Amino acid sequence: MTAASALPRQERFDGDPGPTPFTVRASQKVHGGLAAGAALVALGFAASGSTSATGILRWIVAAAFAVLAVVCTRALTVGDMLVADDVGIRLRIGNEWVGTRWEDIEEVTVLQRRHPLDDGRIAVHLQDPGPVLGALPSSTRKTTDANRRLTGSSLAIPFGLTARPSNGEVVQALHMLADARCPVREQL
Repeated sequence: MTAASALPRQERFDGDPGPTPFTVRASQKVHGGLAAGAALVALGFAASGSTSATGILRWIVAAAFAVLAVVCTRALTVGDMLVADDVGIRLRIGNEWVGTRWEDIEEVTVLQRRHPLDDGRIAVHLQDPGPVLGALPSSTRKTTDANRRLTGSSLAIPFGLTARPSNGEVVQALHMLADARCPVREQL
């Protein structure tokens, strides 16, 4: 018998479990539908391909749709793209996880979705991004550089049509997890 198991049940568990972790995951329905559709179109073009000039173009189109099907199928296996908990935020950039504590974050900005076909964005602005980004492989740094040019932050992920947040109230969920250690604001 351990000391914890000897305590009465009420004293073993804290009444306030704390905020629940916030995640953003790739949308299984969207990526699955795109993968299946692209595979069917690739098969259709491949079945009608031949050795004529038009047939060779059909083989090229079939190969392009096959690549799209593979990319969408890979997105089905990715899982979480962002995990935020009471310690900090971890983002998946390519195959690498980049994590930082709330105390090391200057601010988190959330761009909400404006319409059904628009993706929102969560951008993490670090106080000193040099050490975090410098430790990444060169292929991941290329992605973070492209993120910085497009969004203003090296660490940013989309959510909306292609990725689903675990909580619809993104700003409020991140604000509760940050707990005044860094500002979380909505970008207008």
